[in-house]
Amino acid sequence: MTNYFIGYGSLLSHNSLKKTIKDRDFIPVIVKWFKRIFNVDLDPNSNKDLDVLNIVKDKNSFFNGILIKITDEELLKLKEREKHYVFEKVEAKDINSNKIYKNCILSIDHNLDIDLGFKKPDQSYFDLCREAAYHINENFGNMFDETTFTSDGTRVKEFLLKNPDY
Repeated sequence: MTNYFIGYGSLLSHNSLKKTIKDRDFIPVIVKWFKRIFNVDLDPNSNKDLDVLNIVKDKNSFFNGILIKITDEELLKLKEREKHYVFEKVEAKDINSNKIYKNCILSIDHNLDIDLGFKKPDQSYFDLCREAAYHINENFGNMFDETTFTSDGTRVKEFLLKNPDY
């Protein structure tokens, strides 16, 4: 059976994707009613800036990601990779053709290790996600920066102006 999985962070990267499943072409998509945010703390007991991406429901938001066609076996591999996340079904729209894909799988962390202390994103993960987004194309990368937020609610676009070391 064919499944549709949405990548929105490290899975935007072909190199990261092929660590889990075979690399392949993907479809750039928009997902409405969700917000992409760096709010999962990799080490809640540390003061280090180690936030990675998550998705939260927000009726006024959307984000861009990629749609990956996968088999049931590959879905199991992605579930293992994303084992701390819950999988939900959402709708996605192809950025180029406006085709709607229903029942797409999206990984979300509802409450495990949510950063309430407003740490900054993990630097290497942040770089990986942004480089992958801009590798798709400049418009996709710009949209990533516009539709992605840090744990304190700052858009990545503004965060970069205040944090030139990133």
